[in-house]
Amino acid sequence: MADDSILFLGTSDAVPGWDRSHACLVARLAGQIIVLDCGEPAAKNMAFECVDFGAIEAIALSHLHADHVAGLLQVITAMWLEAKRSREIPVYLPAEGIETFRRLLDTTYLFPELIKFNVDLRPLKAGEPFAVGPVRVTPHRTTHLDSIRRIGGERRGIACEPFLFEMGANGKRLVYSGDLGSARDLEPALDGPLDLLVCECAHISPESLFEMLHNRSVKHLVLTHLSRTIWDEQGRLLELARRHGYADRCTIARDGMMVNLQPARCSTLRREV
Repeated sequence: MADDSILFLGTSDAVPGWDRSHACLVARLAGQIIVLDCGEPAAKNMAFECVDFGAIEAIALSHLHADHVAGLLQVITAMWLEAKRSREIPVYLPAEGIETFRRLLDTTYLFPELIKFNVDLRPLKAGEPFAVGPVRVTPHRTTHLDSIRRIGGERRGIACEPFLFEMGANGKRLVYSGDLGSARDLEPALDGPLDLLVCECAHISPESLFEMLHNRSVKHLVLTHLSRTIWDEQGRLLELARRHGYADRCTIARDGMMVNLQPARCSTLRREV
């Protein structure tokens, strides 16, 4: 996997389909491999793309919807059985999920005494960056789960906190949106030029996204997590991008696609895009 690149392993929304896996990206920045979300079948797709389970430096989960986290335990299992990993793996996630995932690791027998490494579950805090080697990752809270918190989270004492990730290293800057409640959620991460914006289009309209990006400096926009309706109307989506000045710098993500930050280009196993 090339340095300063993003590998898309899952580009679907939450609806299962034969042609797309659920949300998972692998970022390689400044020599660090960081997994962003672990929708299933993340481990199978990593193996197919020859991602080294032993070389992953961190995992960051944007929120706890199943299509973003359901593959995590199998990735941990692959680190044990395939990579024979011996060093700790930090997993950054919303604080509300730490106790649950700690119990899941025990319930599925992934004891540190057995697998020979520790899974360090670390809470995300809005606006507080964490470092993965030289890579600075800043989580920003989104409004994606506001309605779910009102429907059932508050009475259960669940914060329902989703995040997007702003990442920077070696003068390059990228943003992964996670899931949004509004295109305005991107505002904190758009305070400077971006080499790459990876943005979902299942929960916000493409029109609102392009309005938000008006007069912003985004070198390359990759649209992912498309709803089935938008996925089936890709021509209309690309025409919309063209009208907003993104004709040569907007790409629709597909499973197996790799985006290089410099120069901006994409490739898949089968063809150049």
